[in-house]
This record gives sequence, C-alpha cells and structure tokens, in this order.
Amino acid sequence: MNNLRTISTRRLLVTLSAVCAACLATAAVALAAVSNGPVPASGVTLAQAVNGALQGGGVSGVTAQVSFTNNLFSGASLQTPDPLLTGASGRLWATQGHLRLELQGSNGDSQIVVDGSSVWAYDPASNTVYEGTLPSQPAASGVSSTGTVPSLSTIQAALTKASQNVSLSSPRATDIGGQPAYVETITPKSSAGLVGALRLGFDANHAVPLEFAVIARGQSQPALALKATSISYGSVPTSVFQITPPVGAHVVTVSFPSSATNAAPDGSTTGGSVKVVGSGPGSVIVAQHPAATGSSSAGSGALGSLPLQTVSINGAAGQQLPTALGTVLEFTHNGVSYLLAGSVSASTIDSIAKGL
Repeated sequence: MNNLRTISTRRLLVTLSAVCAACLATAAVALAAVSNGPVPASGVTLAQAVNGALQGGGVSGVTAQVSFTNNLFSGASLQTPDPLLTGASGRLWATQGHLRLELQGSNGDSQIVVDGSSVWAYDPASNTVYEGTLPSQPAASGVSSTGTVPSLSTIQAALTKASQNVSLSSPRATDIGGQPAYVETITPKSSAGLVGALRLGFDANHAVPLEFAVIARGQSQPALALKATSISYGSVPTSVFQITPPVGAHVVTVSFPSSATNAAPDGSTTGGSVKVVGSGPGSVIVAQHPAATGSSSAGSGALGSLPLQTVSINGAAGQQLPTALGTVLEFTHNGVSYLLAGSVSASTIDSIAKGL
C-alpha cells in the first residue's frame, strides 16, 4: 500500500476527482433536471429562504439517477475511459452518514462509497481502489442538538459575516425536479484563485441541496457539476452501502491532512511536512518528504494519457497538471519530494516551487 507522500500525480488526480465527486454528491443529493413543479415565493431574502427551508425538516434518504460533469480538462484530449475524469451518468444513494455514487463507464463502473469517516473509490480503468479516512469535521452549525431551528436573526448574522469574503446573490425562486427550490450564487470577492463562483440550489421545504456546481473564473459553464435526472425521497436499505471493492484490485491508501494529525508546531509530521503558502483562495498547499530510493515524479499506470506537462524546477524535472480550477505539481530535488496544489495557475505554482 502507498500513501499520499508516495502517490504519483496521476493517482493523485483520480483521488482528487473521487473526493470532489463525493463532496459534490454530498451537497447535491437531490438535483433533478425536470422543471415542472411548484415554485416558492419570490422576493424573499436569503435568510428568509434558509429559515423557511429549515422549518420543514429534512428527509430520511435520497435515491437518484445522476449526471456528473467534469470539464476540468476542457480542450485537452483525454485517452481514458474513467468516468470520474470524463463525466458520466449513474446512480446515487444517500442517508445520514452514508453515501454511494456509481458512475457508468465503457470500461466498467466507478464507485465512491462514504461510510461515516471512511471513503473508498474504485477506478475501473486501472483496477485500483483508493481508500482512506476523511478528516474530522467540527460539529455543523444550524439545527441545535435539541432540534431547534436557528432564528432569522441568527441566520442573517451568519450570512453577514460570510459576506465579508463572498458576494451572495438574492435567491432565485424556481423548481428543480418538481420540488420548489431557491438557487443561490456565491462569488468570491478576492480576485485570487481560479474559482469564479459556486451555484447551490436547495429544496425550499426541506433544506435538501438540489443543485451544486463549481464555475471557473471567466467561464459560464461549470467545471464540475452533479445533477440528478430523477429523484425520490425516503428510506434507503443499508444493503445499498454494503458493497466492497473488487477482489484482486490494487489498493492505494490515501492520508488526508487533519487537525488531529500528530504534528509539530511547524506543521511537520513524521518524515515530512505540510505548509500553506499565501492565504485565502490563492493559497497553495506544499507537502514535502524525503524521496524514496529510485523515486521519480514521472509516475506510471493506466492514466498516462492525461494532459500532464513536464516542467523544470531549478533543474529538476517535474510533472504538472493544470486544470480549470487549479494546478498540481510534483517534483523531486536534492533528495526531497515535493507536492504542490492550489487553485492557481501553472505559472504561479511554478514560481512558488522554484522559491522552495
């Protein structure tokens, strides 16, 4: 088994795509393409829309047919059938603490299963399973442990605080998949970073997310989006989530940075360190560790046809992957392996790498 410190850029990409898809699925457990249902009241404030949705309570589970869009490599020629990288249709199931996303591909189905704090993703193109433990998250704000819905003033105060860093649109009343819904667009105020906007639609009666899309700066179409072409609410059998990776698949263990990690004050961990260069949307994560004997940043495997670029970092050859939402760079220099990732351009991440 490998971990994040030895994972190649190609394998890292599959992992990042899987995690992105899982996050999108968690947020978009109920997006439907049909628009023939009732529309909620228009002219309400975002705080009123959120408060009203929370008043209706949640749902026990979601079952949906979905369409996943991946335009991270728009304009590049991808010679891989992996639906996580090319986009595909599939199915989604979700309940409290459980999620399963299945995307159909010509070379087999990709699977992402989240069970509490653990996650695994299967890439059929390379017959590889990526598994790991998700970082712990702080308790969600909103409905209290007693089930009390936050007041309108409490919600407005939270939105006012968020508005210091992002612009919040007025909620647009519409219907999504036959459900009355509001659509909100969130735009970063900072000009740093490649994310131009987030679009979120939620059920006006149950606060269930119905739409989620990430739009690159300067673009109108999403770089990543998850949509459901049909949906039903209700309990989901536990057997749906009790599936296991294929027998004989290669297993890669991925370690995610976490506040619970035993780390020194400078961010170092056993054999390596992780730090953040910059702040806000334009910050870059830099991970470094002693290079393994014979290690190379070239990588290998079934995803070798990805649009990787070979770059020179202070005389060392590196592999760089630019996307619509950010850049990943991997290189080894003077016995140290570096991995950089951020929502910045390739030239920006190269400049940071050369200064290490």
